[in-house]
Amino acid sequence: MHGRGWLVPSIAAPVIAFVAALTAGVLLYDPVDAVFGALLAAAAIFIAVVDLDRFEIPDTGSFAILVFGLAWTLEASGLDAEAFVEALLRSVAAAAILYAVRAGYRAVRGFEGLGLGDVKLAGAGALWLSWSHIAIALLIAVGGAIIVVIGRSVFARERIDAHAAIPFGAFLAPAIWIGWFAQVNGVWA
Repeated sequence: MHGRGWLVPSIAAPVIAFVAALTAGVLLYDPVDAVFGALLAAAAIFIAVVDLDRFEIPDTGSFAILVFGLAWTLEASGLDAEAFVEALLRSVAAAAILYAVRAGYRAVRGFEGLGLGDVKLAGAGALWLSWSHIAIALLIAVGGAIIVVIGRSVFARERIDAHAAIPFGAFLAPAIWIGWFAQVNGVWA
């Protein structure tokens, strides 16, 4: 299944990933954070491009964010077991919250409104973020999706279809990077 108007040319994926990774490396002062930021940016852009094209969040992308997030958590905490356990709790909590939203939407509307890929991505991304930055990343993703849907509707001069699929991972993955970048730079603390 293709993105019904959300399609991004395949050549854009490596170019965008390279630019995002380069940007992450240049903007961060800490070289270790720069490497992890570049890895997170590349994985986020990969997820966004695939989700725009196929309405599918690749497990490999979420797994990369999970593994890199675990490694970054261990490095950033100085191998502190308590910080590692807290990061795992944030991951489980974020996935559980999105799963509850998914189940609630299905119960109310009678059809899926959020995929399991979004749930897995939220759990993986939460390893990178503090509690408050998880909320910020979700707000950025939801706000971005709403703005794009409304903008597309206005420019196409069409009503918003209540059953239209939205590639939410294309908004959530970059929002995780934005939230993490803000966090390591002390923004929105």
